[in-house]
Amino acid sequence: MPPFASELNHKNRGFTLVELIIVIVLLALTGLFVFNYLGFGAQIFRDTTERDQLVSQSRFALNRLTSELRNAVPRSVRVRAADNQRCLEFMPILASSQYVRMPRPGPPSVSNVPFTAIEPTSLTNLVGGYLLVYATTTQHIYGNSTQRRKEVTGISTPSNNLVEITYTPSTFFVTDSPVRRYYIGGDPVSWCYDEINHNLFRFAGYGRLNNQPTLADLKASAATSAEVMAENIYNDLNNSEFPFRVYEATLYRNSLIQLDWRFRRANAQEPLEILHEVAIPNVP
Repeated sequence: MPPFASELNHKNRGFTLVELIIVIVLLALTGLFVFNYLGFGAQIFRDTTERDQLVSQSRFALNRLTSELRNAVPRSVRVRAADNQRCLEFMPILASSQYVRMPRPGPPSVSNVPFTAIEPTSLTNLVGGYLLVYATTTQHIYGNSTQRRKEVTGISTPSNNLVEITYTPSTFFVTDSPVRRYYIGGDPVSWCYDEINHNLFRFAGYGRLNNQPTLADLKASAATSAEVMAENIYNDLNNSEFPFRVYEATLYRNSLIQLDWRFRRANAQEPLEILHEVAIPNVP
């Protein structure tokens, strides 16, 4: 046989079955490794994104509620123990300043005078609000008694920097504020935790009620607007994980509102607990 024939047969020889199986196994192992590596990286990216979204939404809700509470009428914040403290209600301040004179019980010279006050920063949307003078309890603010709460019906400006406020019922106020301060509050607002859907809602537009409305009452009210402020909250109300706590003001400290929210991703057991306190100045 010529020398070149043996060399030609060697070049035309294919792979054996064993070699093919080895190559296939090696490729499979390599592909599996690469796939797991990419999948692990995608899982890290997804977890990081979800954690960032959870922190962002919790920070938004916390900052929003803190800002609203700091603009709440003093002593107007309340929770309802019978409803597992799932709802926090307060009355926002529309305007505030000091009064010069107001109707008081006594002779006509003090009981028939108009309510004259220093003009607040803004006079917009004050008609229909609640005029409050030395309202030191939630009953003064929300209750049926109108001795310290009136409804504003009109505002006039008889002179520079002074306003006269008319209200209903047109009766006198029973007591003065120590610093002659008055507030005009708006319709109450409620923040509620829905443990079934794991959401935090903000309700408005339902008006002033003597008894604090429950979550069921607010959901059933046709006059109520509801906004979802946060998701993925998993407070266990049966285990006293109340989302809202209110500590009333005393002679030695301001009102204190404690927010206790337990966030968790829906597909992971990674709790994010937020414990935050908001102080409301005790200046009725």
